[in-house]
Amino acid sequence: MRNYQYIIAGLPDIALDFESSSFDINVVKSHILEHSTKEDSRLIEWVEFGLKEENLCNHFYRGASKSKNKFIREYFRFDLTLRNIQAAYLARKSHFNPELFLVGKSPITESLLTSKASDFGLSGDIEFASRLIQILENPNILEKEQLLDQLRWNKANEICKFNYFDNNVILSFILKAHILKRWNDLDKKRGAILFRQLVEEVKGTYKLNKE
Repeated sequence: MRNYQYIIAGLPDIALDFESSSFDINVVKSHILEHSTKEDSRLIEWVEFGLKEENLCNHFYRGASKSKNKFIREYFRFDLTLRNIQAAYLARKSHFNPELFLVGKSPITESLLTSKASDFGLSGDIEFASRLIQILENPNILEKEQLLDQLRWNKANEICKFNYFDNNVILSFILKAHILKRWNDLDKKRGAILFRQLVEEVKGTYKLNKE
């Protein structure tokens, strides 16, 4: 099982250090990488690479879809769908051709290009489509961004629902730590809320599996 159990067991203690100091994701990464194999370290690099807007292209998503790692495959498939729906929604609002902004070709992008329905005809196939449209219609920009990140946070949890001591849990933690850092930098109050949520999730998972 490599060092996954040891790494995950130590995450709450690492996270708690941030309660009285500024959040530094490098502290989290140092703890994880110190006990990770080269293979697991590369997976962490994959996730962090995919969190940078400038790297998100068809080539990246195609590579992620072929990854042997469950978290990378499923999370970035979700991420591509979310971003394409968002791009099509904004194009529709601005009377632009959505084809200029969509990444990749699939039945989903076909619906985004041709459907006149408010949800682009995707609610029957994409579980979060209706919720995403509701979020995008929110006029409060800050609240909208918070809700979008909550979708991402929930997806990271969903992928690891039945995973406890493996690299999927660690990759999920890394992704959520980046979300936490973003809000800590922008909004200390929101960052504190997400911080407590992150710690309780990790502590709860570890406690459940000790029992």
